[in-house]
Amino acid sequence: MKWDEVIEIPPWGRVSIWDEVNSSINYLIDLHKDSLGEVFKIADGIKDNLLSLFPLQDELLKATCVNCQSPCCGTATVWLDFCDLIFIHLTGQMVPDYQLIEKQSDSCRYLTAGGCVIPRLSRPWVCTLYLCPPQMALLRGKGSTVCNDNDEIIQSIKLYRKNLEKLFIEKTS
Repeated sequence: MKWDEVIEIPPWGRVSIWDEVNSSINYLIDLHKDSLGEVFKIADGIKDNLLSLFPLQDELLKATCVNCQSPCCGTATVWLDFCDLIFIHLTGQMVPDYQLIEKQSDSCRYLTAGGCVIPRLSRPWVCTLYLCPPQMALLRGKGSTVCNDNDEIIQSIKLYRKNLEKLFIEKTS
């Protein structure tokens, strides 16, 4: 059996499985709450870093997405991964009622004519991380200090996410 035959894309696309995985994460957090202090701190670090990214991203979004003829959100295949869900649960964010897509060929069910209806902190990391070419050009136009600060925050979040998932699994296993 090949790896791509084992992995379901997206994971937890069916409602019953989506509900089960979220219930399981809640259960593990409740069961191991006393030993998850460091995990909660990592999640808070991710949250703080994300919040510092959002003003710049909102500015780039307003300058590019409003008039875009082919929004990335409508063509990308994205979903909430395990680390996204851990973060959402640990920081008390809203868990979407359903996985973003049910099958790989779907578009995100939360994209509307007015944009994404999922609160920023409940969105997949990849949705925050990705900047389209016009947004990248605008970002570069802001100068090296802004670009470097943005890159440092992104690298920090990537490291936090890696540690969050690893430590959560260790502490709840």
